[in-house]
Amino acid sequence: MTEYNVSLTSSEYSISLDTPSSLTVSSVSIGATSVPAKFSDLSDFDGNSVSDKYVIMYNSSTQTYEAVNPDEIFTAAVNETSSPGISTVFLNQLGSDLDNQIDVDAGTF
Repeated sequence: MTEYNVSLTSSEYSISLDTPSSLTVSSVSIGATSVPAKFSDLSDFDGNSVSDKYVIMYNSSTQTYEAVNPDEIFTAAVNETSSPGISTVFLNQLGSDLDNQIDVDAGTF
């Protein structure tokens, strides 16, 4: 594989190759800072549980970012006793939306 070093002197750039080939970006350097191109290249990312439709969440006990099922975020927010928690605005909107979707008829007495 041929390695190309690309330098940017402005915020606008384009890269073209003379022959058809695949181009893989392994990292991006901004000044003296090198940024990995993939989460899996980060030293503080635990990619063991990566799956489709998962999201990235920080785990303070392991001090790493992890791929988690989005349901775990709602569970964590419900169990959180202080901020962030689930916002009152979200809960009120959810309650309103559910009220508009569910018709409970207790019958007549």
